[in-house]
Amino acid sequence: MSANQISNRARTYALYTGAPRQLACEVVASLSPHAPLIPAPAHPAQLLLESEAFYWILNSQRDFFEFPFGIRYVQPTAEGIRLHLESNRSLDRLLPGLLPGRMPLGTDDDTIYGVNGLRITARGERGIELRKLGHPTSIQISGPSRRAFQKAEAALAQRIHDQGGEASWLAGDAWTAHERLWEDERQPLSYDASWRQAAWLPSGLLRRLGLLHTVAVPQVVRGDQARVGAWWILELDHASDTGLRRAELVQALTDPEHGLPLELRGHRDLTPGESVGLVLLKSPDNTATLQLRYDRIDYPVVEERAEMFAAIRRRISSLTGEALLPAMPGCSATA
Repeated sequence: MSANQISNRARTYALYTGAPRQLACEVVASLSPHAPLIPAPAHPAQLLLESEAFYWILNSQRDFFEFPFGIRYVQPTAEGIRLHLESNRSLDRLLPGLLPGRMPLGTDDDTIYGVNGLRITARGERGIELRKLGHPTSIQISGPSRRAFQKAEAALAQRIHDQGGEASWLAGDAWTAHERLWEDERQPLSYDASWRQAAWLPSGLLRRLGLLHTVAVPQVVRGDQARVGAWWILELDHASDTGLRRAELVQALTDPEHGLPLELRGHRDLTPGESVGLVLLKSPDNTATLQLRYDRIDYPVVEERAEMFAAIRRRISSLTGEALLPAMPGCSATA
Protein backbone atom coordinates (compact mmCIF):
# COMPACT_ATOMS: atom_id res chain seq x y z
CA MET A 1 0.00 0.00 0.00
CA SER A 2 1.10 3.55 -0.65
CA ALA A 3 1.71 5.96 2.22
CA ASN A 4 -1.52 7.75 1.32
CA GLN A 5 -3.52 4.51 1.39
CA ILE A 6 -2.06 3.58 4.77
CA SER A 7 -2.89 7.02 6.12
CA ASN A 8 -6.51 6.84 4.94
CA ARG A 9 -7.04 3.33 6.26
CA ALA A 10 -5.37 4.23 9.54
CA ARG A 11 -7.78 7.15 9.93
CA THR A 12 -10.73 4.77 9.49
CA TYR A 13 -9.20 2.20 11.85
CA ALA A 14 -8.73 4.86 14.52
CA LEU A 15 -12.31 6.03 14.02
CA TYR A 16 -13.75 2.58 14.73
CA THR A 17 -11.38 1.44 17.46
CA GLY A 18 -10.35 4.72 19.10
CA ALA A 19 -6.69 3.71 18.67
CA PRO A 20 -3.98 6.40 18.74
CA ARG A 21 -2.82 7.52 15.31
CA GLN A 22 0.62 5.91 15.55
CA LEU A 23 -0.79 2.53 16.58
CA ALA A 24 -3.41 2.73 13.83
CA CYS A 25 -0.70 3.32 11.22
CA GLU A 26 1.34 0.39 12.54
CA VAL A 27 -1.65 -1.96 12.49
CA VAL A 28 -2.71 -0.96 8.98
CA ALA A 29 0.84 -1.21 7.62
CA SER A 30 1.01 -4.82 8.84
CA LEU A 31 -2.21 -5.82 7.06
CA SER A 32 -2.51 -7.13 3.53
CA PRO A 33 -4.21 -4.61 1.18
CA HIS A 34 -7.54 -6.46 1.16
CA ALA A 35 -7.64 -7.58 4.79
CA PRO A 36 -10.58 -6.17 6.81
CA LEU A 37 -9.69 -3.34 9.14
CA ILE A 38 -12.05 -4.68 11.80
CA PRO A 39 -11.89 -8.48 11.46
CA ALA A 40 -14.50 -10.78 12.93
CA PRO A 41 -13.33 -13.46 15.37
CA ALA A 42 -11.98 -16.49 13.54
CA HIS A 43 -13.33 -18.96 16.07
CA PRO A 44 -16.94 -19.21 17.34
CA ALA A 45 -15.67 -19.52 20.93
CA GLN A 46 -14.00 -16.12 20.66
CA LEU A 47 -17.21 -14.60 19.31
CA LEU A 48 -19.19 -15.99 22.24
CA LEU A 49 -16.60 -14.89 24.78
CA GLU A 50 -16.66 -11.32 23.45
CA SER A 51 -20.45 -11.27 23.48
CA GLU A 52 -20.50 -12.37 27.10
CA ALA A 53 -17.70 -9.95 28.02
CA PHE A 54 -19.65 -7.08 26.47
CA TYR A 55 -22.68 -8.08 28.54
CA TRP A 56 -20.67 -7.94 31.75
CA ILE A 57 -19.00 -4.67 30.73
CA LEU A 58 -22.43 -3.09 30.27
CA ASN A 59 -23.64 -4.41 33.61
CA SER A 60 -20.57 -3.53 35.66
CA GLN A 61 -19.81 -0.02 34.38
CA ARG A 62 -21.97 2.37 36.39
CA ASP A 63 -19.60 5.28 36.70
CA PHE A 64 -18.24 8.32 34.86
CA PHE A 65 -15.11 7.90 32.76
CA GLU A 66 -13.39 10.08 30.21
CA PHE A 67 -14.09 7.40 27.58
CA PRO A 68 -17.18 5.16 27.51
CA PHE A 69 -16.80 2.26 29.98
CA GLY A 70 -13.31 3.51 30.85
CA ILE A 71 -11.90 1.91 27.68
CA ARG A 72 -9.66 4.27 25.72
CA TYR A 73 -9.36 2.05 22.64
CA VAL A 74 -9.66 -1.54 21.42
CA GLN A 75 -7.40 -3.57 19.16
CA PRO A 76 -9.31 -6.44 17.51
CA THR A 77 -7.67 -9.30 15.61
CA ALA A 78 -9.03 -12.55 14.21
CA GLU A 79 -7.61 -14.41 17.22
CA GLY A 80 -8.67 -12.05 20.01
CA ILE A 81 -9.10 -8.50 21.22
CA ARG A 82 -7.21 -6.06 23.42
CA LEU A 83 -8.98 -3.53 25.63
CA HIS A 84 -6.77 -0.59 26.59
CA LEU A 85 -8.10 1.04 29.75
CA GLU A 86 -7.84 4.72 30.58
CA SER A 87 -6.97 4.43 34.27
CA ASN A 88 -6.56 2.31 37.39
CA ARG A 89 -10.12 3.23 38.35
CA SER A 90 -11.53 1.79 35.16
CA LEU A 91 -9.58 -1.40 35.87
CA ASP A 92 -11.13 -1.58 39.34
CA ARG A 93 -14.59 -1.40 37.73
CA LEU A 94 -13.90 -3.80 34.85
CA LEU A 95 -12.26 -6.78 36.58
CA PRO A 96 -15.27 -7.69 38.78
CA GLY A 97 -17.38 -7.96 35.65
CA LEU A 98 -15.05 -10.41 33.94
CA LEU A 99 -13.22 -12.56 36.51
CA PRO A 100 -15.55 -15.32 37.74
CA GLY A 101 -16.42 -15.66 41.38
CA ARG A 102 -18.83 -17.90 43.28
CA MET A 103 -21.13 -15.96 45.58
CA PRO A 104 -23.63 -17.35 48.12
CA LEU A 105 -27.24 -16.26 47.70
CA GLY A 106 -28.41 -17.06 51.22
CA THR A 107 -30.13 -20.25 50.03
CA ASP A 108 -28.82 -23.68 49.10
CA ASP A 109 -27.73 -22.32 45.71
CA ASP A 110 -24.68 -20.26 44.83
CA THR A 111 -24.22 -18.16 41.73
CA ILE A 112 -21.27 -17.38 39.47
CA TYR A 113 -20.65 -13.74 38.63
CA GLY A 114 -18.36 -12.87 35.74
CA VAL A 115 -17.42 -15.03 32.77
CA ASN A 116 -17.56 -18.65 33.89
CA GLY A 117 -14.26 -20.47 33.36
CA LEU A 118 -12.23 -17.35 32.59
CA ARG A 119 -8.60 -17.40 33.72
CA ILE A 120 -5.64 -15.02 33.75
CA THR A 121 -3.10 -16.87 31.61
CA ALA A 122 -0.41 -14.19 31.24
CA ARG A 123 0.75 -11.15 33.18
CA GLY A 124 2.97 -8.43 31.74
CA GLU A 125 4.30 -5.05 32.80
CA ARG A 126 1.17 -3.23 31.66
CA GLY A 127 -1.47 -5.87 31.07
CA ILE A 128 -2.93 -9.33 31.45
CA GLU A 129 -4.40 -11.92 29.09
CA LEU A 130 -7.65 -13.75 29.79
CA ARG A 131 -8.66 -17.09 28.26
CA LYS A 132 -11.59 -19.40 28.83
CA LEU A 133 -10.83 -22.93 29.95
CA GLY A 134 -10.84 -25.42 27.08
CA HIS A 135 -11.35 -22.83 24.33
CA PRO A 136 -9.03 -21.01 21.87
CA THR A 137 -9.90 -17.53 23.13
CA SER A 138 -8.10 -14.36 24.18
CA ILE A 139 -8.98 -11.02 25.74
CA GLN A 140 -6.06 -8.79 26.66
CA ILE A 141 -6.45 -5.88 29.06
CA SER A 142 -3.75 -3.21 29.04
CA GLY A 143 -3.02 0.30 30.25
CA PRO A 144 -2.47 0.31 34.03
CA SER A 145 0.79 -0.86 35.62
CA ARG A 146 1.57 -4.38 36.81
CA ARG A 147 1.17 -3.11 40.37
CA ALA A 148 -2.30 -1.75 39.58
CA PHE A 149 -3.38 -5.11 38.16
CA GLN A 150 -2.03 -6.95 41.21
CA LYS A 151 -3.77 -4.55 43.57
CA ALA A 152 -7.12 -4.71 41.74
CA GLU A 153 -7.07 -8.50 41.55
CA ALA A 154 -6.13 -8.89 45.23
CA ALA A 155 -8.84 -6.44 46.32
CA LEU A 156 -11.48 -8.30 44.30
CA ALA A 157 -10.43 -11.68 45.69
CA GLN A 158 -10.58 -10.29 49.24
CA ARG A 159 -14.07 -8.82 48.73
CA ILE A 160 -15.35 -12.15 47.44
CA HIS A 161 -13.75 -14.01 50.36
CA ASP A 162 -15.20 -11.56 52.90
CA GLN A 163 -18.68 -12.30 51.52
CA GLY A 164 -18.21 -16.04 51.89
CA GLY A 165 -17.54 -16.68 48.22
CA GLU A 166 -14.75 -18.13 46.13
CA ALA A 167 -12.43 -16.38 43.65
CA SER A 168 -12.90 -19.02 40.94
CA TRP A 169 -10.28 -17.61 38.58
CA LEU A 170 -7.56 -18.51 41.10
CA ALA A 171 -8.23 -22.25 40.65
CA GLY A 172 -5.67 -22.51 37.86
CA ASP A 173 -6.19 -24.73 34.82
CA ALA A 174 -9.07 -26.69 36.35
CA TRP A 175 -12.75 -25.95 36.78
CA THR A 176 -13.97 -25.48 40.32
CA ALA A 177 -16.84 -27.73 41.37
CA HIS A 178 -19.31 -24.84 41.18
CA GLU A 179 -18.02 -23.68 37.80
CA ARG A 180 -18.32 -27.19 36.41
CA LEU A 181 -21.86 -27.50 37.72
CA TRP A 182 -22.71 -24.07 36.27
CA GLU A 183 -21.31 -25.08 32.89
CA ASP A 184 -22.91 -28.55 32.80
CA GLU A 185 -26.33 -27.19 33.64
CA ARG A 186 -25.98 -24.79 30.68
CA GLN A 187 -26.72 -21.73 32.73
CA PRO A 188 -24.18 -19.46 30.98
CA LEU A 189 -25.96 -16.99 28.71
CA SER A 190 -23.88 -18.01 25.72
CA TYR A 191 -25.52 -21.45 25.62
CA ASP A 192 -28.95 -20.08 24.71
CA ALA A 193 -29.81 -20.45 21.02
CA SER A 194 -31.06 -16.86 20.69
CA TRP A 195 -27.89 -15.54 22.31
CA ARG A 196 -25.62 -17.59 20.04
CA GLN A 197 -27.45 -16.42 16.89
CA ALA A 198 -27.09 -12.78 17.89
CA ALA A 199 -23.59 -12.97 19.43
CA TRP A 200 -22.05 -11.25 16.41
CA LEU A 201 -23.74 -7.98 17.46
CA PRO A 202 -22.24 -7.49 20.96
CA SER A 203 -18.90 -8.82 19.73
CA GLY A 204 -19.04 -6.44 16.77
CA LEU A 205 -19.91 -3.50 19.02
CA LEU A 206 -17.02 -4.32 21.35
CA ARG A 207 -14.66 -4.37 18.34
CA ARG A 208 -15.99 -0.96 17.25
CA LEU A 209 -16.18 0.63 20.67
CA GLY A 210 -14.20 3.66 19.53
CA LEU A 211 -17.22 4.93 17.61
CA LEU A 212 -18.83 5.88 20.93
CA HIS A 213 -16.28 8.66 21.37
CA THR A 214 -14.74 9.27 17.92
CA VAL A 215 -18.10 9.71 16.17
CA ALA A 216 -20.71 10.03 18.92
CA VAL A 217 -20.50 12.64 21.69
CA PRO A 218 -22.21 11.22 24.80
CA GLN A 219 -21.06 12.15 28.30
CA VAL A 220 -21.69 8.61 29.48
CA VAL A 221 -22.86 5.36 27.91
CA ARG A 222 -24.79 2.62 29.66
CA GLY A 223 -26.56 -0.39 28.31
CA ASP A 224 -28.38 -3.66 28.70
CA GLN A 225 -29.68 -6.61 26.73
CA ALA A 226 -33.11 -8.23 26.43
CA ARG A 227 -34.73 -11.23 24.78
CA VAL A 228 -31.75 -13.39 25.79
CA GLY A 229 -29.21 -11.39 23.83
CA ALA A 230 -31.28 -10.84 20.70
CA TRP A 231 -31.96 -7.17 21.61
CA TRP A 232 -29.17 -4.83 22.78
CA ILE A 233 -29.70 -1.34 24.17
CA LEU A 234 -27.17 1.47 24.43
CA GLU A 235 -28.18 4.52 26.46
CA LEU A 236 -26.24 7.63 25.42
CA ASP A 237 -26.58 10.61 27.78
CA HIS A 238 -25.65 13.98 26.27
CA ALA A 239 -25.10 17.42 27.72
CA SER A 240 -27.83 19.93 26.96
CA ASP A 241 -25.54 22.14 24.85
CA THR A 242 -24.05 19.48 22.54
CA GLY A 243 -25.26 17.81 19.37
CA LEU A 244 -26.46 14.23 19.26
CA ARG A 245 -24.67 13.08 16.09
CA ARG A 246 -27.13 10.21 15.65
CA ALA A 247 -26.84 10.12 11.88
CA GLU A 248 -23.05 10.01 12.03
CA LEU A 249 -23.09 7.04 14.40
CA VAL A 250 -25.72 5.19 12.38
CA GLN A 251 -23.74 5.73 9.19
CA ALA A 252 -20.59 4.30 10.77
CA LEU A 253 -22.40 1.32 12.30
CA THR A 254 -24.13 0.42 9.03
CA ASP A 255 -21.16 1.10 6.74
CA PRO A 256 -21.07 -1.81 4.24
CA GLU A 257 -17.30 -2.29 4.58
CA HIS A 258 -16.39 -1.49 8.17
CA GLY A 259 -19.71 -1.56 10.00
CA LEU A 260 -22.10 -4.32 11.01
CA PRO A 261 -24.93 -6.02 9.07
CA LEU A 262 -27.55 -3.63 10.42
CA GLU A 263 -30.27 -1.58 8.77
CA LEU A 264 -31.97 1.56 10.04
CA ARG A 265 -35.58 0.60 10.75
CA GLY A 266 -36.87 3.68 12.54
CA HIS A 267 -36.19 6.58 14.86
CA ARG A 268 -37.93 8.95 17.24
CA ASP A 269 -36.80 12.45 18.14
CA LEU A 270 -35.87 13.43 21.65
CA THR A 271 -38.51 15.45 23.51
CA PRO A 272 -36.80 17.02 26.54
CA GLY A 273 -38.66 16.22 29.74
CA GLU A 274 -41.10 13.88 27.98
CA SER A 275 -39.43 11.08 26.04
CA VAL A 276 -35.98 9.89 25.07
CA GLY A 277 -34.84 9.80 21.47
CA LEU A 278 -34.66 6.35 19.91
CA VAL A 279 -32.94 4.82 16.92
CA LEU A 280 -33.73 1.25 15.89
CA LEU A 281 -31.26 -0.86 13.91
CA LYS A 282 -31.93 -4.46 12.91
CA SER A 283 -30.09 -7.16 11.03
CA PRO A 284 -31.65 -8.18 7.68
CA ASP A 285 -32.23 -11.71 9.01
CA ASN A 286 -33.83 -10.29 12.21
CA THR A 287 -31.52 -12.28 14.50
CA ALA A 288 -30.35 -9.16 16.35
CA THR A 289 -31.58 -5.67 17.17
CA LEU A 290 -29.72 -2.62 18.43
CA GLN A 291 -31.66 0.20 20.04
CA LEU A 292 -29.86 3.49 20.67
CA ARG A 293 -31.50 5.63 23.33
CA TYR A 294 -30.63 9.34 23.56
CA ASP A 295 -31.24 11.76 26.36
CA ARG A 296 -29.93 15.12 27.60
CA ILE A 297 -28.85 15.21 31.22
CA ASP A 298 -26.71 17.88 32.87
CA TYR A 299 -25.14 15.95 35.72
CA PRO A 300 -24.05 18.01 38.74
CA VAL A 301 -20.29 18.59 38.67
CA VAL A 302 -19.33 17.94 42.27
CA GLU A 303 -15.75 18.55 43.36
CA GLU A 304 -14.60 14.94 43.17
CA ARG A 305 -15.87 14.69 39.58
CA ALA A 306 -14.74 18.10 38.31
CA GLU A 307 -11.52 16.87 36.70
CA MET A 308 -13.28 13.93 35.06
CA PHE A 309 -16.04 16.11 33.63
CA ALA A 310 -13.46 18.55 32.29
CA ALA A 311 -11.79 15.67 30.45
CA ILE A 312 -15.14 14.52 29.07
CA ARG A 313 -15.83 18.07 27.89
CA ARG A 314 -12.50 18.22 26.07
CA ARG A 315 -13.30 14.94 24.33
CA ILE A 316 -16.75 16.08 23.28
CA SER A 317 -15.55 19.47 22.03
CA SER A 318 -13.25 17.80 19.49
CA LEU A 319 -16.28 16.76 17.40
CA THR A 320 -18.51 19.29 15.70
CA GLY A 321 -21.34 19.25 13.18
CA GLU A 322 -24.48 17.17 13.09
CA ALA A 323 -26.28 15.54 10.15
CA LEU A 324 -29.94 14.58 9.98
CA LEU A 325 -31.33 11.07 9.97
CA PRO A 326 -33.46 10.25 6.92
CA ALA A 327 -37.21 10.59 7.32
CA MET A 328 -38.85 7.20 7.79
CA PRO A 329 -42.65 7.58 7.65
CA GLY A 330 -44.60 4.78 9.22
CA CYS A 331 -41.62 3.36 11.14
CA SER A 332 -41.32 2.99 14.88
CA ALA A 333 -38.17 3.00 16.98
CA THR A 334 -39.68 0.51 19.42
CA ALA A 335 -41.08 -2.13 17.11
